[in-house]
Amino acid sequence: MKQAEAGADILDINVGAPGTDEIKMMEKAVFAVQGAVNLPLMLDSNNPAVLEAGLKASDGKVIINSVNGEEKSLKTILPLAKKYGAAVLGLTLDGKGIPKTAGGRLKIAEKILKRAVKIGIPKEDVIFDCLTLTVSAEPMQGLETLKALRMVKDKFGSSTILGVSNVSFGLPARPLINSSFLSMALQTGLDAAIINPMDQRMMEAFHASLVLIGKDLRAERYIKKYSHQPPATSHQSETKEESKDIKDRLKRAIIEGDKDRIVAMVEESLRDGMKPMDVSNNALIPGLEEVGRRFDKGIYFLPQVILSSETMQAAFGRLKKDLKESEFTSHGKVVMATVQGDIHDIGKNIVCTLLQNHGFDVIDLGKNVPAKTIFEEARKAKADIVGLSALMTTTMVEMENVIKLFRTEGVDTLIMVGGAVLTKKYAEDIGADGYGKDAMDAVARAKELMKKT
Repeated sequence: MKQAEAGADILDINVGAPGTDEIKMMEKAVFAVQGAVNLPLMLDSNNPAVLEAGLKASDGKVIINSVNGEEKSLKTILPLAKKYGAAVLGLTLDGKGIPKTAGGRLKIAEKILKRAVKIGIPKEDVIFDCLTLTVSAEPMQGLETLKALRMVKDKFGSSTILGVSNVSFGLPARPLINSSFLSMALQTGLDAAIINPMDQRMMEAFHASLVLIGKDLRAERYIKKYSHQPPATSHQSETKEESKDIKDRLKRAIIEGDKDRIVAMVEESLRDGMKPMDVSNNALIPGLEEVGRRFDKGIYFLPQVILSSETMQAAFGRLKKDLKESEFTSHGKVVMATVQGDIHDIGKNIVCTLLQNHGFDVIDLGKNVPAKTIFEEARKAKADIVGLSALMTTTMVEMENVIKLFRTEGVDTLIMVGGAVLTKKYAEDIGADGYGKDAMDAVARAKELMKKT
């Protein structure tokens, strides 16, 4: 139960102990664990009779731990996996032991996979363990394991797993080595790790690595784990109560980033007689404003803001089909650019999206844009506001050059600046009209600036 609560995705059951009736104990253990938690099981034994007892007792799909390249193992374990529809963990070793080279382990993996497929086990039901060896005794074997893992992924496209902690045996501060190795393995292509989910350092490395390698999209799992958000106890009842009111459901869809269903909801609202601008002003914009409030309070984070913005874009894209030209009133025209010398534009792109969602007409000039280009495009577009972005201390000075050019030419376009390295004081020192400390704040500043025009 504690392992499940700590974040385990699969539970390994091993009942091997001297003097134990493993067959009866495996059956009891499976019943007990499945009665306590709702997680997939991995049955861990080299005794086929023990495994079969566990397989018979199990509900749902099970993973057998394990089969290897020895003929005896292949002949006894693979038929069990086929008979009970189980997945199987394939160890890249045989009667000669664990090959020292990645190529040797790849050959064993190929042998296991061919035999499994031959008897009708789906390729995706074979998970390979390229085996972690102790680096204190064999310093280069950590890298060799990672090399084997990558070769298996590249050649077969198979899922992979590793028992991590053996890598640090005989060394001090073992969690440090373990967590570093786990991060390296995940980057190499590891799909699952046999670790203790109650080991804080390991779990921190796991969750952080998933974000960094793009396996935790929008950092949803990471945010849930580490943002310390208040429990959403009222969320389900709130959603249930609002489900009868299309305006409330639209607002909730923006807040939750329900990009898949938002267009259908917009169409429903239009069929129910709502005018396009009412949908925007009374449902969509309030939802986005709530996202902004949650971001300011530290309840929401950047990935959630981006998802809500994308949802808003999808909704407004559908609304535009029914909006008359006279109904669509822009809050103002904004020219956005990352200044010359700076190739970073993710922050600017987010600001552009949010400004558009809040009713601004945005012209995005991109990144590394010369001052003269910004000036000419802003004058040509008759921009109300120019937004300048810079991420580096070496390029933020270019903002002042842009502002000086506008002032020298006698153009009084309002200029707003922002970026990770900027401060409000610096913005004031270079003569900017506004400073956005983050994307949501930039929208608020743009609205304030428009009141001056």
